[in-house]
Amino acid sequence: MTRLGSAFAGAALLFGLGVAPALAQNSPAGTWEVVVDTPLGAQQMTMTVAVNGERADGTFGGALGTLPIAGTAKTDSIEMTGALEIQGMSLQLGISGKAAGDALSGRIRLGDFGEFPLTGKRAAATVASAVSPDATPAVATSGVAGKWNVSVAIAGMGEIPMTATLSQAGEIVTGTVGVLGAGDVPVKGTFSGTSLAMEFTAETPQGPFVVTLTGELSATGLAGKADIAGLAEAEWKAVRGQ
Repeated sequence: MTRLGSAFAGAALLFGLGVAPALAQNSPAGTWEVVVDTPLGAQQMTMTVAVNGERADGTFGGALGTLPIAGTAKTDSIEMTGALEIQGMSLQLGISGKAAGDALSGRIRLGDFGEFPLTGKRAAATVASAVSPDATPAVATSGVAGKWNVSVAIAGMGEIPMTATLSQAGEIVTGTVGVLGAGDVPVKGTFSGTSLAMEFTAETPQGPFVVTLTGELSATGLAGKADIAGLAEAEWKAVRGQ
């Protein structure tokens, strides 16, 4: 395998996408803008999926809120379930979908209300713009402590959802980062002004990978670059979680 091929294989393993077949653009992993065709009309939803081997974890959300979903994955398809709590009642969801490039098609079952067609498109990767000089003082005082919903964009693979929980003491940053269903690992670094730099080590079948995240804090969140053991780069962004 070439050095470049090893880099992308390592990146896939690192971000919980399993073995080499998941590198194909038909992987269901990533963030999807979903439309559910119901008798009440088309419902706009957002679904995130992280694949780890044959396991799939993620979120499914819309006007009524966001709920965790989990299930199984194959090379280009998912079968996932979740439970939506509404006024003391639990509505069981069953989602099946198949990816073809940046398109998704499938079905969703809404408890006893029946099964409906589901279509989606892969969300475009965007990076927050740089902070203007006038905004810097206000941004700098907010810091990076707290919970973050992170999205890592790897070329040809879409956006990979991750989480981060950070603590800050002066310019020192510590905490954990992780992929849904794949566990958390310690992370440490520094935050100065609006600039964040931190790193963590992920154990993979190819050995330990040191990942360095650098980025800038703006009013809309964090955004920057991820260096994967010096072998590959990805773009990442983050918004504050609950």
